[in-house]
Amino acid sequence: MNSSDTPSAPSFNQHTTTCPLDCPGACALLVRVEEGRLLEVKGNPDHPFTQGAICGKVTRFREIQEGPRIATPLIRTGAKGSGQFRQAGWEEALDLVVKRLRVIIDQHGSEAIFPYHYGGTMGLVQGRAMERLTHAACFSRMNRNICYAIGWAGWRRGVGLAVGPAPQEMAESDLIILWGINATATHITLMHWVKKARKRGAKLVVVDPYRNRTAHLADLHIAPKPGSDGALAAAMMNVLLAEGLADLDYLQRKTDFNEELKAHLATRTPEWAAPLTGLSEKSIRAFAKLYGQARAPFIRLGLGMSRQKNGAVNTHAVSCLPAITGAWQRKGGGALFATGDAFSIKSEAVNQQSLMEKPTRVLDMSRLGQYLTDPTTAIKSLLVFNANPAGSCPDLTRVHKGLLREDLFTVVHELVMSDTARLADVVLPATSFLEHADLYKSYGQYTLQYAEPVLPPFEQARCNHDVVNALAKGLGLSERSPSFSLTDEETVGQVLADSQLPPADNWHGLSWLDCAPSWEERHFLNGFPQPDRRFHFFPGWPDQSMPPMPDHWPVNRRDLPEAKRYPLDFMTPPALDVLNTTFTSAPEATRRRGPPTLWIHPEDAASRGIGEGDPVAVFNDLARLSLTAHVTTDVSPGLCLAETNFKAEEFPEGISLNALSHSDPVAPDTGPAFHDNRVEVIKIEKAGES
Repeated sequence: MNSSDTPSAPSFNQHTTTCPLDCPGACALLVRVEEGRLLEVKGNPDHPFTQGAICGKVTRFREIQEGPRIATPLIRTGAKGSGQFRQAGWEEALDLVVKRLRVIIDQHGSEAIFPYHYGGTMGLVQGRAMERLTHAACFSRMNRNICYAIGWAGWRRGVGLAVGPAPQEMAESDLIILWGINATATHITLMHWVKKARKRGAKLVVVDPYRNRTAHLADLHIAPKPGSDGALAAAMMNVLLAEGLADLDYLQRKTDFNEELKAHLATRTPEWAAPLTGLSEKSIRAFAKLYGQARAPFIRLGLGMSRQKNGAVNTHAVSCLPAITGAWQRKGGGALFATGDAFSIKSEAVNQQSLMEKPTRVLDMSRLGQYLTDPTTAIKSLLVFNANPAGSCPDLTRVHKGLLREDLFTVVHELVMSDTARLADVVLPATSFLEHADLYKSYGQYTLQYAEPVLPPFEQARCNHDVVNALAKGLGLSERSPSFSLTDEETVGQVLADSQLPPADNWHGLSWLDCAPSWEERHFLNGFPQPDRRFHFFPGWPDQSMPPMPDHWPVNRRDLPEAKRYPLDFMTPPALDVLNTTFTSAPEATRRRGPPTLWIHPEDAASRGIGEGDPVAVFNDLARLSLTAHVTTDVSPGLCLAETNFKAEEFPEGISLNALSHSDPVAPDTGPAFHDNRVEVIKIEKAGES
């Protein structure tokens, strides 16, 4: 065999990039590409947090990258919701969008246009690009409250900022508590550090109303009733004080603890909490002692507990536990809610807030259904980027009704044909995270990451940044700021320069910068980020109806007089295989997830004549949906749930699970209580009955 007969080595390149999805990890990735195609996605073993671990969803991203992507601009030809579109070029599509927006502005004013965008990508440049156009054009602005706002309101009232111990410090803990976070499904890289701690002898406790995949891995699963976390935390504090497990010196030096709070907590006994939480007095007391006797307990708070009408109160109460024991001051101890305030990023180059000539109205993204069906709100156009409100909003029936309005002009920029895209007038093809540049911070770890494009855009796809700039040009706004003429790579460079950070090519050959606060800062050794430098047991809520101290706040639907009409609590936690609605277009992900399934306890099933696999109807005043019953003790009596996400077309009713979720705003800062629902369940006796 001569040299010409020798097989050549595979011609592929390996690149670093970052997962853009709405998960705390912002995982560092290595991707292999060959001749413009994606070969493999895996975790970057060199990253200080990811260390090579990523979720199965992203390892299978090729299903999305080369799957049923939107390839060209589409213009609706049939009735709204029919899914009938014709292909168009970018020039025609943008010309149509600009002409329609100009007419709306002339007839109804610029605030009749509502840009709706969220976490389809968490990149700073692509994810927030629409804000630049919003400010320049004086469109209606959006309150970004659909996910984070409730929990953040509770955390900051006690701690002050979204910082805390680095998640890697879990490896030094002897007791890890995952409270309201199903990390196996939503934050798998965190479990890498949990595993390290357990190898050293640490115990894992999961606090969650149902026995999810993470709870199955735990040494102890605590399953309080949904929305009773504040009662559990207050009772734990009662035990810690009564049993001499509180650090009284720390309380005096670092917190606003006083005799009034001590007297209040003396009344919050395990006996008081037991009927509220559904837990036994014995189990509450044992859990409190386990926490109080640990050398360095680490609590990782998730957003799950905050998705209740009393969610902010719950989050604040749980954040009080490490202050009672002084766990903050020990290596491997403390609590973490989020890390976002560690990144001092100046994003004016992206959002151009200075271009806003006058304050415009701010609309609550979680109440979109109400706005679209209320003529007085007068929304005439919806510009949807990085979001799928027809699947992810609460009160979906009203959202769909509004999106079907013939006088509503809806433009959707998307990767795949989402539920919202099917209801649009114009659909524009979007790039994937592998096809554009961006800068990523994280809300679950402390590295700032830069990602270059590693693949060419799919067919005619364009990135958010470029589409926003094109719309600005069409509307005659591009001359107002040089930001409308920069590329996405140039915008990344401007953000870094404005933030007084080195250019990405000066990051010592890495794709990330470590932005972690010092050990002293993230453990609050020199005081908490509050005006008085103390942790606040007294949250000082602006809403005077909220409890003045850590407590249970009985305002959930279970507590209302009409609760008896619908006897079961109903939650919609995330499924393992479908992190967001983009993955509902991936065949393998949807196969692994399965059809819409209702988890129901054997007692509740038996009283309704329901068996495993039976078709059931789940309903309340908002909607009625058909699912398949899964009878299991992984939920407690009185609780049922369905893990998400699903497309509307997977239900006979043509609408997805959030049709059963309410959009009532939650105190003190609004946001939807996705898990605070009451329903009834009945068996469907005949196929097709609804």
